[in-house]
Amino acid sequence: MHLLFATSIVPDGALASGYEIANAATIDALRRAGVRVTVIGFIWPGKTPSDPQNTIVLDAVEVRTESASPLQKLVWLGKAVSSGLTFSSVKLRVVSEAQTRAAIDRAGPFDGYVLNSVQFAGAFEKVLADRPFVFVAHNVEHRSAEENAAAAGSAPRRWMFRREARLLKVMEERLCRAARFVFTLAEGDRAALGVASDTRSAVLPLVTRAQAPAGKAKRHIECDAALIGTWTWQPNRIGLDWFLTKVVPHLKPDFRVRIAGSMPAGVSSPHPGVSFVG
Repeated sequence: MHLLFATSIVPDGALASGYEIANAATIDALRRAGVRVTVIGFIWPGKTPSDPQNTIVLDAVEVRTESASPLQKLVWLGKAVSSGLTFSSVKLRVVSEAQTRAAIDRAGPFDGYVLNSVQFAGAFEKVLADRPFVFVAHNVEHRSAEENAAAAGSAPRRWMFRREARLLKVMEERLCRAARFVFTLAEGDRAALGVASDTRSAVLPLVTRAQAPAGKAKRHIECDAALIGTWTWQPNRIGLDWFLTKVVPHLKPDFRVRIAGSMPAGVSSPHPGVSFVG
């Protein structure tokens, strides 16, 4: 069986976020099961695919909102509104549907798609309608957008996230309804997406290696608690803000917390034991 794994960002080996870890784990699992997998999507600027022989790169894109200029954000928003696409999907419309179709044709004969999350699927939904597909739902994206709207500090941002939530809900329902099968990364997401039946969905455990690493004989304890995540992703940022404002003030001064992962500008804590380690 030959499947085309359609994703917004193709693996480059860095595993710098939960999204990239999940992608690599899913692709590796398919290949261990005997499936031939060709990956198609975009890549971060300056990066190269980790498996170039089985990867089709459409273009290099920078889609992180937090590092974009105000002008770029306005351009994305304008294109999203004019096209009816979500803000997250319109960032990928740097190539046309015809160019995407031509790239898919270069993959040769294949049996179906693995639509990895909603961003790429939403950007090129018509192009991807010619084969059966499996849908990998990384999150219940419309609920994340609703939470972002509730936490937004300005009316324009609330409007943008509410619009995103409305469009994402319709898209997720459409993808789940049309998919031959749905994989989620959390058990609760199956019911939230309306595919709780075992004949419609299953949970993918994120096993990142075939065997567990050997334990070290001695461990040096450097902190009492650790958090790791991509904090530039808005739902994660909401959780981090909650932890810093609601939990940290109750910790003793000598309680050591290490917070790892990509961090947006302006995040800090007055607690002497909290360190942001990148």
